[in-house]
Amino acid sequence: MKNYLVSTALSLALVSMSAVSASAERTLRLSLQVATNHPVGENIVYFADQLEEISDGEMNVEIYDSAQLYKGSEIPQAVSSGAIDMGLVLIDEFAGTIPAVGLFSVAFMFPSYEVLAKAADPESPVRQQIDDLILGTGSRVVWWQDYGPVQLLSNGGPLVSPEDMKDKKVRVLGKPSGDFIKAVGGVPVKIGGSEQFMAYQRGTVDIGMTGTTAIKSRKLHEVMDHVTISNHAQTEFLIVMNDALWQDMSEQEQSWMTEAARAAEMKMREETKTKNLDAQKFLEDETDMTVTTLSDAQIEAWREAAKPAIDTYIESAGEAGQKLVDSVRALY
Repeated sequence: MKNYLVSTALSLALVSMSAVSASAERTLRLSLQVATNHPVGENIVYFADQLEEISDGEMNVEIYDSAQLYKGSEIPQAVSSGAIDMGLVLIDEFAGTIPAVGLFSVAFMFPSYEVLAKAADPESPVRQQIDDLILGTGSRVVWWQDYGPVQLLSNGGPLVSPEDMKDKKVRVLGKPSGDFIKAVGGVPVKIGGSEQFMAYQRGTVDIGMTGTTAIKSRKLHEVMDHVTISNHAQTEFLIVMNDALWQDMSEQEQSWMTEAARAAEMKMREETKTKNLDAQKFLEDETDMTVTTLSDAQIEAWREAAKPAIDTYIESAGEAGQKLVDSVRALY
């Protein structure tokens, strides 16, 4: 009888240990280059909260914000190598090695929020093709963050025509936006989002380029006195994850991740237009910045001048780029 009790106790202990192991908490480390009170950072915090709630605490996220671990340009390599589990990255950071991925920064490719939303929808062929291209690098796209349209910043006066860019040094986000600046006669200088304030303050560049909400959150209105509402490109951030880690997850964990990611993506996309318009109103009403909205005729002049950038994109991206451009234009 004594041996039976010992055996039973041992069996129960093993079962208990197995149960603990099966439900062991998984902690994911996520690096981002902005603060958690930035719209993009807030969305990541929302995802983390959702994931912890959905999984009943079995999965959680450790957030390393404000580039504590990696700059945005370092995220693709850090994630694909497994140095960090997850990271926030501007989609343009992949365009250097995968030119087709730079589609969303091609000037005047997306004429409205509606066209953008259709192209970036999880079920869109445009979105799926880009996700597949990035997966080839060892990083899996978990969700997209729609950050809204890109504007032009200046000092001393607005930028109302392409001629205003001639020979000016302009902050760009990556190659596609750089091709746009070259097309209109400017000199592209790649500067990270977190480095903008100092670059403008020091005069490293003459002209800025960033999202409307970033002007407010990064206090860029303190160092630049004009913003031209050009809406010439769209800013899409991606949260990517090491694909080997994803493959190591159980189906349940993948399901929890997908559910939390979809909730975060839809929340941000629904809020983006309002937040951008609110930020524009803030700049108009509560700062010394002058906000200039281009007329339809002025936009058309910019669009015409930027056409060579689309040709450059297709040339560098090849068949994949042409297919993506055709797919977007079909949404107009």
